[in-house]
Amino acid sequence: MSEENRHLEEGMSETMVVTVSEKQTARYLGSGKSDILATPALVALMEAVSQRIVERGVPADCESIGTAIELQHDAMTPIGSEVEVCAVLRRIEGKELSFEISASDASGSIAKGHHKRVVTRTAILKRLLRKKK
Repeated sequence: MSEENRHLEEGMSETMVVTVSEKQTARYLGSGKSDILATPALVALMEAVSQRIVERGVPADCESIGTAIELQHDAMTPIGSEVEVCAVLRRIEGKELSFEISASDASGSIAKGHHKRVVTRTAILKRLLRKKK
């Protein structure tokens, strides 16, 4: 475990419930023609719920960056439906965090997968970003 994530523990979890809006649909995001929850929107929600766990356990001068996501999106969810998005911190390896992610609606499971994030000091990230310009 690194200094940056010393307050994180395997098994920490977070859940959020969202109502699918037009701006989260495949039609709106351009990833399809239907008014259903788009996979890119679901990915963003899954990253956000994972980030909530990170925010509970890292110092204020640190942040995390998503580095990988593997997702199986198995079922459609229409506009106006509630979706429950969950993340569980499964493994901490140095600065790398591995999450189990899932989502469900009133009909049951709609997606599951894995997500990785890396914890870094904000000052280091900003310095690296300046080099990219």
